Amino acid sequence: MSLLSPIPNYEPFARMQNELKSTDEEIVEGIIPLLEHLVLQHFPKGARILDLGCGSGKLLQQLYLRGYHTTGMDASKELLRYAQINSPESEFILSDIRKFELPPTFDAVLSHIVLLFILNAEELTSVFRNVYTALRDNGLFVFTIPLTDWFHEIAPPIFDHVNVNDECAMIEIFNYKPEERIWEIKVTGFELIENIWKRFDTIWLRRDFFLSEVEAALEKVGFTDINHYRLKDFGSDDDAMACFVCLKQ
Repeated sequence: MSLLSPIPNYEPFARMQNELKSTDEEIVEGIIPLLEHLVLQHFPKGARILDLGCGSGKLLQQLYLRGYHTTGMDASKELLRYAQINSPESEFILSDIRKFELPPTFDAVLSHIVLLFILNAEELTSVFRNVYTALRDNGLFVFTIPLTDWFHEIAPPIFDHVNVNDECAMIEIFNYKPEERIWEIKVTGFELIENIWKRFDTIWLRRDFFLSEVEAALEKVGFTDINHYRLKDFGSDDDAMACFVCLKQ
Protein backbone atom coordinates (compact mmCIF):
# COMPACT_ATOMS: atom_id res chain seq x y z
CA MET A 1 0.00 0.00 0.00
CA SER A 2 1.24 3.48 -0.83
CA LEU A 3 1.16 5.84 2.14
CA LEU A 4 0.19 9.19 0.68
CA SER A 5 -1.23 11.13 3.62
CA PRO A 6 1.12 13.88 4.78
CA ILE A 7 2.74 13.78 8.19
CA PRO A 8 2.04 16.99 10.15
CA ASN A 9 5.07 19.26 9.98
CA TYR A 10 6.04 19.61 13.63
CA GLU A 11 9.66 20.68 13.09
CA PRO A 12 9.18 24.50 13.31
CA PHE A 13 6.70 24.05 16.18
CA ALA A 14 8.69 21.62 18.35
CA ARG A 15 9.69 24.21 20.94
CA MET A 16 6.10 25.44 21.16
CA GLN A 17 4.82 21.88 21.54
CA ASN A 18 7.39 21.24 24.25
CA GLU A 19 6.71 24.39 26.24
CA LEU A 20 3.00 24.94 25.67
CA LYS A 21 1.40 21.48 25.29
CA SER A 22 1.04 18.51 27.68
CA THR A 23 2.54 20.01 30.80
CA ASP A 24 3.86 17.75 33.54
CA GLU A 25 0.93 18.82 35.73
CA GLU A 26 -1.61 17.82 33.06
CA ILE A 27 0.07 14.45 32.60
CA VAL A 28 0.33 13.67 36.33
CA GLU A 29 -3.21 14.80 37.14
CA GLY A 30 -4.99 13.66 33.97
CA ILE A 31 -3.22 10.95 31.97
CA ILE A 32 -1.36 8.95 34.62
CA PRO A 33 -4.47 8.19 36.75
CA LEU A 34 -6.27 6.98 33.60
CA LEU A 35 -3.34 4.72 32.66
CA GLU A 36 -3.06 3.39 36.21
CA HIS A 37 -6.74 2.48 36.16
CA LEU A 38 -6.80 0.90 32.70
CA VAL A 39 -3.30 -0.44 32.08
CA LEU A 40 -0.50 -0.07 34.58
CA GLN A 41 -2.15 -2.15 37.32
CA HIS A 42 -1.81 -5.18 35.03
CA PHE A 43 1.98 -4.95 34.68
CA PRO A 44 4.87 -5.15 37.17
CA LYS A 45 7.52 -2.49 37.46
CA GLY A 46 10.10 -2.97 34.75
CA ALA A 47 7.50 -3.78 32.09
CA ARG A 48 8.39 -2.46 28.66
CA ILE A 49 6.16 0.35 27.36
CA LEU A 50 6.22 1.98 23.91
CA ASP A 51 4.74 5.46 23.51
CA LEU A 52 3.63 5.83 19.89
CA GLY A 53 3.92 9.45 18.79
CA CYS A 54 5.71 10.37 22.00
CA GLY A 55 6.26 14.02 21.07
CA SER A 56 8.49 15.78 23.60
CA GLY A 57 8.61 12.74 25.88
CA LYS A 58 6.99 14.08 29.03
CA LEU A 59 4.65 11.12 29.45
CA LEU A 60 7.61 8.76 29.03
CA GLN A 61 9.44 10.44 31.87
CA GLN A 62 6.48 10.06 34.21
CA LEU A 63 6.25 6.38 33.33
CA TYR A 64 10.00 5.95 33.84
CA LEU A 65 9.76 7.57 37.27
CA ARG A 66 7.14 4.95 38.15
CA GLY A 67 9.53 2.13 37.34
CA TYR A 68 8.79 1.18 33.73
CA HIS A 69 11.22 0.58 30.86
CA THR A 70 10.23 3.24 28.37
CA THR A 71 10.66 3.68 24.62
CA GLY A 72 9.31 6.56 22.54
CA MET A 73 8.63 6.75 18.81
CA ASP A 74 7.98 9.86 16.75
CA ALA A 75 8.45 11.04 13.16
CA SER A 76 9.80 14.45 14.21
CA LYS A 77 13.55 14.74 14.77
CA GLU A 78 13.14 18.01 16.62
CA LEU A 79 10.47 16.69 18.98
CA LEU A 80 12.67 13.68 19.72
CA ARG A 81 15.52 16.05 20.56
CA TYR A 82 13.33 17.56 23.27
CA ALA A 83 12.20 14.10 24.33
CA GLN A 84 15.79 13.00 24.92
CA ILE A 85 16.23 16.03 27.18
CA ASN A 86 12.95 15.50 29.04
CA SER A 87 13.36 11.74 29.48
CA PRO A 88 17.08 10.95 29.16
CA GLU A 89 16.77 7.38 30.45
CA SER A 90 14.26 6.40 27.76
CA GLU A 91 15.06 4.89 24.38
CA PHE A 92 13.84 6.57 21.20
CA ILE A 93 12.99 5.55 17.64
CA LEU A 94 12.63 7.99 14.75
CA SER A 95 9.88 6.50 12.57
CA ASP A 96 6.54 7.04 10.88
CA ILE A 97 4.07 5.04 12.98
CA ARG A 98 2.47 3.72 9.78
CA LYS A 99 5.72 2.03 8.70
CA PHE A 100 7.64 0.75 11.72
CA GLU A 101 8.54 -2.91 12.22
CA LEU A 102 9.54 -4.16 15.67
CA PRO A 103 9.68 -7.66 17.18
CA PRO A 104 7.23 -8.57 19.97
CA THR A 105 9.12 -6.99 22.85
CA PHE A 106 6.60 -4.63 24.51
CA ASP A 107 4.12 -5.35 27.29
CA ALA A 108 2.08 -2.27 26.42
CA VAL A 109 1.85 0.27 23.61
CA LEU A 110 0.31 3.68 24.32
CA SER A 111 -0.75 6.46 21.97
CA HIS A 112 -2.39 9.64 23.24
CA ILE A 113 -4.00 12.15 20.82
CA VAL A 114 -1.87 10.98 17.89
CA LEU A 115 -4.04 8.70 15.73
CA LEU A 116 -6.37 11.57 14.84
CA PHE A 117 -3.72 12.59 12.29
CA ILE A 118 -4.18 9.30 10.41
CA LEU A 119 -6.40 10.21 7.47
CA ASN A 120 -7.85 6.92 6.20
CA ALA A 121 -8.86 3.47 7.42
CA GLU A 122 -6.11 1.69 5.47
CA GLU A 123 -3.36 3.62 7.20
CA LEU A 124 -5.07 3.25 10.57
CA THR A 125 -5.06 -0.52 9.99
CA SER A 126 -1.34 -0.34 9.17
CA VAL A 127 -0.65 1.35 12.50
CA PHE A 128 -2.68 -1.26 14.36
CA ARG A 129 -0.88 -4.10 12.56
CA ASN A 130 2.51 -2.65 13.46
CA VAL A 131 1.46 -2.32 17.09
CA TYR A 132 0.10 -5.87 17.18
CA THR A 133 3.41 -7.24 15.90
CA ALA A 134 5.41 -5.25 18.49
CA LEU A 135 3.35 -6.50 21.46
CA ARG A 136 4.11 -9.59 23.48
CA ASP A 137 1.32 -12.11 24.03
CA ASN A 138 -1.18 -10.73 26.57
CA GLY A 139 0.11 -7.24 25.83
CA LEU A 140 -2.21 -4.25 25.85
CA PHE A 141 -2.67 -1.48 23.29
CA VAL A 142 -4.17 1.69 24.75
CA PHE A 143 -4.92 4.72 22.61
CA THR A 144 -7.17 7.75 22.40
CA ILE A 145 -9.00 8.78 19.26
CA PRO A 146 -12.00 11.04 18.53
CA LEU A 147 -15.15 9.26 17.36
CA THR A 148 -17.51 10.71 14.78
CA ASP A 149 -20.40 8.89 16.48
CA TRP A 150 -20.08 11.18 19.49
CA PHE A 151 -19.13 14.46 17.90
CA HIS A 152 -20.45 14.71 14.34
CA GLU A 153 -23.73 16.38 15.23
CA ILE A 154 -22.35 18.80 17.81
CA ALA A 155 -19.03 19.73 16.17
CA PRO A 156 -18.63 23.50 15.97
CA PRO A 157 -17.70 24.53 12.42
CA ILE A 158 -14.79 26.65 13.65
CA PHE A 159 -12.97 26.97 16.97
CA ASP A 160 -9.44 27.80 18.09
CA HIS A 161 -6.74 26.96 20.63
CA VAL A 162 -4.32 29.65 21.76
CA ASN A 163 -1.27 28.94 23.93
CA VAL A 164 1.23 31.62 24.95
CA ASN A 165 4.23 32.18 27.18
CA ASP A 166 6.87 34.93 27.30
CA GLU A 167 8.92 33.59 24.38
CA CYS A 168 6.54 31.68 22.12
CA ALA A 169 2.92 31.47 21.08
CA MET A 170 0.87 28.95 19.12
CA ILE A 171 -2.52 29.52 17.52
CA GLU A 172 -4.57 26.67 16.05
CA ILE A 173 -7.77 27.41 14.11
CA PHE A 174 -9.93 24.32 13.51
CA ASN A 175 -12.30 24.23 10.53
CA TYR A 176 -14.55 21.14 10.33
CA LYS A 177 -15.67 19.65 7.02
CA PRO A 178 -18.49 17.26 8.01
CA GLU A 179 -18.91 15.65 4.58
CA GLU A 180 -15.29 14.41 4.73
CA ARG A 181 -15.04 14.14 8.53
CA ILE A 182 -11.83 16.15 8.18
CA TRP A 183 -10.55 18.99 10.32
CA GLU A 184 -8.32 21.54 8.61
CA ILE A 185 -6.12 23.05 11.30
CA LYS A 186 -4.38 26.29 10.40
CA VAL A 187 -1.40 26.69 12.70
CA THR A 188 0.56 29.88 13.32
CA GLY A 189 3.48 30.01 15.71
CA PHE A 190 5.67 32.81 17.03
CA GLU A 191 9.06 32.22 18.62
CA LEU A 192 11.44 34.77 20.15
CA ILE A 193 14.87 34.02 18.66
CA GLU A 194 17.78 36.35 19.54
CA ASN A 195 15.31 39.09 20.50
CA ILE A 196 13.48 38.82 17.18
CA TRP A 197 10.00 37.35 16.84
CA LYS A 198 9.81 34.82 14.02
CA ARG A 199 6.58 33.49 12.56
CA PHE A 200 5.83 29.97 11.31
CA ASP A 201 2.71 28.78 9.46
CA THR A 202 1.41 25.38 8.39
CA ILE A 203 -1.79 23.39 7.92
CA TRP A 204 -2.44 20.07 9.66
CA LEU A 205 -5.27 17.68 8.78
CA ARG A 206 -7.16 15.60 11.31
CA ARG A 207 -9.64 12.80 10.58
CA ASP A 208 -12.50 11.53 12.76
CA PHE A 209 -13.48 7.84 12.49
CA PHE A 210 -16.68 5.99 13.31
CA LEU A 211 -16.53 3.51 16.17
CA SER A 212 -17.28 0.67 13.73
CA GLU A 213 -14.27 1.65 11.57
CA VAL A 214 -11.88 1.60 14.51
CA GLU A 215 -13.19 -1.72 15.84
CA ALA A 216 -13.06 -3.33 12.38
CA ALA A 217 -9.44 -2.26 11.87
CA LEU A 218 -8.45 -3.63 15.31
CA GLU A 219 -10.19 -6.94 14.69
CA LYS A 220 -8.67 -7.24 11.22
CA VAL A 221 -5.12 -7.34 12.61
CA GLY A 222 -5.97 -9.77 15.43
CA PHE A 223 -6.85 -7.77 18.54
CA THR A 224 -9.43 -9.31 20.87
CA ASP A 225 -11.24 -8.17 23.98
CA ILE A 226 -11.61 -4.65 22.56
CA ASN A 227 -13.04 -2.12 25.02
CA HIS A 228 -13.60 1.59 24.69
CA TYR A 229 -14.47 4.34 27.16
CA ARG A 230 -15.47 7.98 27.01
CA LEU A 231 -12.67 10.17 28.31
CA LYS A 232 -15.26 12.52 29.78
CA ASP A 233 -16.19 9.70 32.19
CA PHE A 234 -12.66 10.06 33.59
CA GLY A 235 -12.88 13.81 34.07
CA SER A 236 -12.03 15.06 30.58
CA ASP A 237 -14.12 17.85 29.06
CA ASP A 238 -13.68 16.39 25.54
CA ASP A 239 -17.03 14.86 24.55
CA ALA A 240 -15.70 13.16 21.41
CA MET A 241 -12.50 11.50 22.60
CA ALA A 242 -12.52 7.75 23.24
CA CYS A 243 -9.95 5.60 24.97
CA PHE A 244 -9.52 2.06 23.62
CA VAL A 245 -7.99 -0.85 25.52
CA CYS A 246 -7.18 -3.88 23.34
CA LEU A 247 -5.61 -7.25 24.17
CA LYS A 248 -3.20 -9.31 22.10
CA GLN A 249 -3.68 -12.95 23.05
